[in-house]
Amino acid sequence: MSAREDRGRGGPDFLDVYLESLRARVGARGFEAVIRAADATCLLLAGGHPAVLAGPDGEADGLGSDLQREYLALLAVLITGRSDHRLVRLPGVDGLPGWAVVEAHVADDGAALDALCRQITVRARAGAQSALALESLWDEDRG
Repeated sequence: MSAREDRGRGGPDFLDVYLESLRARVGARGFEAVIRAADATCLLLAGGHPAVLAGPDGEADGLGSDLQREYLALLAVLITGRSDHRLVRLPGVDGLPGWAVVEAHVADDGAALDALCRQITVRARAGAQSALALESLWDEDRG
């Protein structure tokens, strides 16, 4: 198999090469921030917990938009073992833009991206309703 055919597929040194190129792109401080965020996310997901990368005003704590994209790309590599995904910008439920990791063929399919946006919106609204209901129960128990 040629290097071109192997592109995007995990091999024995695939993750090492990916991480080296990540460090070169973002520098030592950015690399440490992205690795810490990805590590924390993997621990949360492995424990069956949701993981949301967000801070005040939608800005992820300590991660600017470039590092957020690198974080998402790294998670996709860790989860799939491949790097042939694409990051696409999507409008968020709250009006703030967000990012989604998709397979390359989806990135160029407007109908598929619209459907993805609708699915994300439905899940986000359901999550917000659940959070409000839990908060209401918490307030009742304390009062």
